[in-house]
Amino acid sequence: MGARGKTLVPLLVVVATAGMALQSTYLQMDPEKPELQEPDLLSVGGDDAELGRWPWQGSLRVWGNHLCGATLLNRRWVLTAAHCFQKDNVPFDWTVQFGELTSRPSLWNLQAYSNRYQIEDIFLSPKYLERYPNDIALLKLSSPVTYNNFIQPICLLNSTYKFENRTDCWVTGWGAIGEDESLPSPNTLQEVQVAIINNSMCNHMYKKPDFRTNIWGDMVCAGTPEGGKDACFGDSGGPLVCDQDTVWYQVGVVSWGIGCGRPNRPGVYTNISHHYNWIQSTMIRNGLLRPDPVPLLLFLTLAWASSLMRPA
Repeated sequence: MGARGKTLVPLLVVVATAGMALQSTYLQMDPEKPELQEPDLLSVGGDDAELGRWPWQGSLRVWGNHLCGATLLNRRWVLTAAHCFQKDNVPFDWTVQFGELTSRPSLWNLQAYSNRYQIEDIFLSPKYLERYPNDIALLKLSSPVTYNNFIQPICLLNSTYKFENRTDCWVTGWGAIGEDESLPSPNTLQEVQVAIINNSMCNHMYKKPDFRTNIWGDMVCAGTPEGGKDACFGDSGGPLVCDQDTVWYQVGVVSWGIGCGRPNRPGVYTNISHHYNWIQSTMIRNGLLRPDPVPLLLFLTLAWASSLMRPA
């Protein structure tokens, strides 16, 4: 998986010439690499994932093209990064794909298209101001997701303190595999193991030698001091996960970075625990699950038919 960007300039939706797919990019104004960059964010130092290993992983798509990662929370709700919608926040334009290893399924893969869900509503964090911090968004789906062996939700915690300094967490995505190297065909989901880095250490690393930025309280860093393992362009919105007693929890949402996999430049993620209450309240306020009208209509029809059969 690759690293994202230099300065924390959010990902843009780039509409290329006809026939070219949209790309998720971080505009990087990097003092270490002064030219403006628009690379595709991917997983650096990763490996091909196996089908079903990360069943909550989604491919967030605008007009059918992969742009960001996403995570399934339950049958109707998905978690991702707010900056993915900076250029297009019309729900109708967006879908999310689950249960596939590739971000570019064949047109003949009917199963893949049956597991592609329309977005009904987009909820950005009310504290998000088009840049970091608070880079988090909830998506409500138009129809409930069907669970199977390859599609399952992730768990959340209101505190991720227990995962501090863990060295065996994972980030997944279809982003670039290097700053100048996009994910090759067949565009298989990548996984890379990373260490959680506490914010004090991360702040220290980002201020060497003369780069100045702040790691906010709602952020969490992951990677390695020597670099080489990171998320990258195209991974934005995807999950940083850790397991505890065989249960997997999402710790962070891929947000920003300086380059991909650079030494002393770990990836920066939105810390889930800082937004846990907002996530819960937003889902409850807007309906965790909307009842399926078909069973209700069937019940009413049967009740009506039964009433007609009663003796006068």
